[in-house]
Amino acid sequence: MARNDQAEGRLLDFVGDLYDAAADPSTWQPLAPKLAGLFGSESCLLQIVDVRAGETQFLGATENFSERWWDDYRAHHYVQDLWVASGLAHLGKTILARETVPGGWLEKSSFVNEFAVTIGVHDVAGAAVALGDGKIGVIGIHRAKNRPGMEEADRKRIESLIPHVSRAMQLTLRFAEAGLGHQASLAGLECTGTATMAVDRNGLILFANRLAEALLRQGAGLGVAQGRLTGLDRRVAARLAFLIRSVADTAAGRAPASAGGGIAIRRGEGRLPLTLLVAPFRPRTTGFGAPLPAALIFIRDPEIPTVAAAILQDLFGLTPAQAAVAAKLADGRTQAEVAAILRISVHTVRDHLKAIFAKTGTSHQSQLAALLLRSAAGLDANPRA
Repeated sequence: MARNDQAEGRLLDFVGDLYDAAADPSTWQPLAPKLAGLFGSESCLLQIVDVRAGETQFLGATENFSERWWDDYRAHHYVQDLWVASGLAHLGKTILARETVPGGWLEKSSFVNEFAVTIGVHDVAGAAVALGDGKIGVIGIHRAKNRPGMEEADRKRIESLIPHVSRAMQLTLRFAEAGLGHQASLAGLECTGTATMAVDRNGLILFANRLAEALLRQGAGLGVAQGRLTGLDRRVAARLAFLIRSVADTAAGRAPASAGGGIAIRRGEGRLPLTLLVAPFRPRTTGFGAPLPAALIFIRDPEIPTVAAAILQDLFGLTPAQAAVAAKLADGRTQAEVAAILRISVHTVRDHLKAIFAKTGTSHQSQLAALLLRSAAGLDANPRA
């Protein structure tokens, strides 16, 4: 029982490593020998095949796969590889290759017994999974001729990993296509108009953008105790701690998937509540200070302006006065409130509003507010709390 628990723990740790690799392709390579070791093997291959382009991206491979071997494979032997053909024929399924190749092939094939055997490969278990856009992810774990063959227990263990391998490969492709680096991600968190924090399972703050830091200084329903995020109200504190633990365990692969949840924090008479969203996140080692499964916390304060007036001028050609009026209306102010704040008459506000309607292609105030809140003006390069 203890041995089974230990093996299960190693698999769960590997799941966490997969999601680390999703954001940093350089960390895929060490996963190949680690995965091989989980199955008592010395050989493993992780790759993405682009069927349309006829190209292969090798994410990780054990040392037995030499460059010379791959050159020979591409030049002559790939057409004899029934293991690959078997995987493609059973796309999405975890297979024991010896059960899906023609009878006698393992014993008589020159590909297996004269070519693959030179790198210690004689039996294979794994899967090929569709990643979308003509790309296929391949995971293969191999054993040498003098080792026990792959069994049903091996198939089941690989099967439990396949959804995570598939998702991590998809994320690797998406991150590569988007070209998003870590610094760009942090810069993005500073200009979303949303207070954002990353905390570990115990609520220890790993990162907070400027808006989040400002909210914490204000003590607006949230506080920090010994570096840990908490709610000032007991019920809020308990709910927040529960959500953080749940999503951090999901990020670590230790618990069923949890999408997190939300909390509304009341702030006293006459003030609108803060709203929080807690979601799972696993930062990279070079990310928010620690390679820990974590929770991302997004906080919106309805009392902080969400639309930047200066950006409205560029987007819609508004004058500074028109942009100031538009920004206040987008924040839910009435025309009378806008007039009082800007110290102009309601008549002037209405004149500006007519011009704003014409320049933005809107015809009424609710339509205008929806447009502005969903525009790039909600992404302020210089956020202020």
